[in-house]
Amino acid sequence: MKQRGFTLLEVMVALGILAFVVLATHQILDSTTKAKDASDEKIAELNGLQTAFRLMDQDFSQMTKREVRNEAGDIQEQYLLAGRYTLDSQYDGIGFVRDGWVNPINLLPRSELQAVGYRVVDDNLERIYRVYVDQLDNLEPRVQVILNDIEDLKFEFLDDQNEWQEQWQIKALPKAVAVTIQQIEAEPIRRVFLVPGDGKVTVQVPTGNNTVGGNGSNNNGGQNQREDENGN
Repeated sequence: MKQRGFTLLEVMVALGILAFVVLATHQILDSTTKAKDASDEKIAELNGLQTAFRLMDQDFSQMTKREVRNEAGDIQEQYLLAGRYTLDSQYDGIGFVRDGWVNPINLLPRSELQAVGYRVVDDNLERIYRVYVDQLDNLEPRVQVILNDIEDLKFEFLDDQNEWQEQWQIKALPKAVAVTIQQIEAEPIRRVFLVPGDGKVTVQVPTGNNTVGGNGSNNNGGQNQREDENGN
């Protein structure tokens, strides 16, 4: 029996169908790859934001009232330094001292206090910290990059009247700190972190000889005041 082969037209049709299947498969694979890359990029971005906010929460929640000495030995006036271009930041920067830096049974040659700060340098959000709180060692702070492509960084502070302030220039800790981070081609994200402060400047009550009853002059002053009130 004589076998009949494929005609040229049949071969061309088969090749056309095969090319269409290959092209469609390639487009599906390319779309899937791009979707996976975009998903991985978004997940990495969200993980970076979560890491940044987790670090900020740990730092802000353990903020403490600790005066810091600079290289010259001078004490800074505020417990919290913040403002535009603070710590050589492109935008807002903030610096303070936090407690709770774990040092099991004092094995490490440092305290449990840590001077930390946040700033933006070269569009990167950096967390900086010092091993020793006071800056008497002339060592540069250690830098940890936690976010990239930062377009703006802003800090706000909740005072004792429950009002948000863009500047904080008093010697006290606010009740809360609001952080707004904006990355390139992204919407700004704002988070509020509680701080162990009340927004009020603490006035220390004099002790020792300055208290009533500490010496004869204070007693006499109180007695003279009572006599004046009685009309004597």
